Amino acid sequence: MNAEAIGGVFSAAHQEFTGWSARLWRPLGEITTAVARPAPGERVLDACCGAGASAIPAALAVGPGGVVHGIDVAEGLLEHGRREATALGLDRLRFVNADVLDWRDDSPYDLVQCAYGVFFFPDMDAGGRRLAGLLRPGGRFVVTTWLRDGMARLVPIGVAAAAPERPELAEHLGGANPSERVDTAEKVRAWLSSLGLREIRVEQVQFTQPLHPDDAWPFFLSAAMRGFVEGLPPDAVDRVRARFERGLREAGIDTLDGSSLIGMGRLPG
Repeated sequence: MNAEAIGGVFSAAHQEFTGWSARLWRPLGEITTAVARPAPGERVLDACCGAGASAIPAALAVGPGGVVHGIDVAEGLLEHGRREATALGLDRLRFVNADVLDWRDDSPYDLVQCAYGVFFFPDMDAGGRRLAGLLRPGGRFVVTTWLRDGMARLVPIGVAAAAPERPELAEHLGGANPSERVDTAEKVRAWLSSLGLREIRVEQVQFTQPLHPDDAWPFFLSAAMRGFVEGLPPDAVDRVRARFERGLREAGIDTLDGSSLIGMGRLPG
């Protein structure tokens, strides 16, 4: 999907997405920010910020003298972030509806962080270099990705559930998921190094919770998998839901595994 299509899917998913914020996105955003450690007065870019799960903690950390720009293509999610930032009095946090790969600002950033966004870039390497290029010399680039055999286990089940209604998805059955490029500590370390970063470290975070059957479909609709059912008639959506829930049962998946990797590197200089 291109940036416009991704923005449309996640804007449509805003209700389900933010319904998962307290259970999933905000805790992981807080952990991302804890590893990134934005300091008072710093300038921060939060790429693919969604509803602000890591942008809001970053704005709290940089204090009144700092600046945080949260950039995302999903206006529906940004609206949630703006409302929360306003309620918290975070006027140093600015949410912008834009493709972050086209984003430019007058001054470089001390920190660029991107939680669960790099595998949506049309070219992950070019996108990573673009973000790293927005740093000042010595600035930090932080990326959060899904750990292997965790969240990615759901995607093939979602594809298989939707493929009978969307034959074009059949080519993705058994295919590689872009997140597989950065789903181990070694891969994240190598990828950050390929961007020209140094002093690289990678933290592994274990994060699991029960996945009740009634919560499985709202999670499907909160994620990129929603794009599989956009535009389908209600009866077709019901069939996809039944297949997805059956697929989870057959795979023995009753846990949502959000275990993640958080990698950080510095731009030389």
